[in-house]
Amino acid sequence: MTNLNEVVSSAESPYQNCPIWALGAIFASPSSDGRLPGFTGFDGAADIVAATDSAAKDDRNPHFNTISVIFSLSSVLKIVNPLEKLYSFGNSLHRRMTRSVRIPGAKILSIGNITTGGTGKTPATIYFSKLLRAEFPNQAVLSRGYGGRLSHETNLLSDGFRLLMGSDDSGDEPYLMAVNLPGVKVAVGRNRLKNAQRLVHDFGTSLFLLDDGFQHYRIGRDADVVLIDVTNPFGSGRLLPQGILREPVENLNRASAIVLTKTDLVPLTALEELREKLQKISGLSHIFISRHASKGLVKIPHEYTPQAKTHIVSADILKHESVWALSAIANSRAFEEMLRRAGAESVTQISFRDHHDFSARDIEMILSRVKPYDLVVTTEKDYVRLRKHMDALKGLRQFYYLKIEFEVLENEILLKEGLKARLMNV
Repeated sequence: MTNLNEVVSSAESPYQNCPIWALGAIFASPSSDGRLPGFTGFDGAADIVAATDSAAKDDRNPHFNTISVIFSLSSVLKIVNPLEKLYSFGNSLHRRMTRSVRIPGAKILSIGNITTGGTGKTPATIYFSKLLRAEFPNQAVLSRGYGGRLSHETNLLSDGFRLLMGSDDSGDEPYLMAVNLPGVKVAVGRNRLKNAQRLVHDFGTSLFLLDDGFQHYRIGRDADVVLIDVTNPFGSGRLLPQGILREPVENLNRASAIVLTKTDLVPLTALEELREKLQKISGLSHIFISRHASKGLVKIPHEYTPQAKTHIVSADILKHESVWALSAIANSRAFEEMLRRAGAESVTQISFRDHHDFSARDIEMILSRVKPYDLVVTTEKDYVRLRKHMDALKGLRQFYYLKIEFEVLENEILLKEGLKARLMNV
């Protein structure tokens, strides 16, 4: 992996990808390649299942089909850091003290998770919007607008037809949703309740999709969909700030539906074991599975608006090629694996932290490594942030972003009808 400006993708942190760090890793210093020197685990860690072969022992190895990712929820380590206790207490107190407000005349569908990033909420939100469009044609997405300059204000990013602000103001994820959801309004800002009330008043909006809403308690909701990334379900099992859990896994009993994401990247036995454990925790009769399916490549640059027609070329051009994977996302290894499965012979990563705002210096460093005719693939979310640097990047002759779509792999009708029943109070 190539780390620019010593900025390492959060998904590549040794604390997240070494599945048995819980007792030792917070006291160890990572080596230059991001691994924990000499740290091989400890007695009693068998309930955290990790490497199944030698390939899995290298935390840089992207081939998830050789790695068991199951975290045994029945025996999360009982050693709790005082910071975790403080965080857990604060989260619990916040939830108890926040008065939930219903929005008259509107239904609320929350799409969220219990970990920090990497589950694929943005394509999932787009999916659920389209899934329910026939029953709820007058929709809006409510997003915090993380990373945007105007995230502390209340703003309408899209009225369903026009983009009313730039991606630097809105944040990359809501901007991506606005482009991919023509006819759907998108509002950004910390006060999502106020945004919702305005949209009901001004547009008569009848369904709100609450982006990253599982820990947003201010708005009462009719259904909670929780996404879990099977390639790294709960990290080490520790709460923030020591781990990636936003709240204890037991709180999944608040979920109306749980959807496992990226399930095509793990062994079937690991997937089924995780499903069984989640059923016990949540009390749900069914755990849904999904994947982020590659639909092809989009040549960069191109017009990026809700009305623009996107020309997608086959990912077959990656076959037997050496590819640069440029990304600033939470789980860059899953992105790398998707490129490999599309046929890339070798993939070299240039990875930044999630939501990284690319600077002119970053672009210079990228161009110092990549030759004009090298094959470079980024993500659509990263393209949103890279567009302002197109003049500098125009020398790249084979520059694409990977177009992906969220797909539920089985029982989609059951998922849709269950959500409709909750939203329509059937």
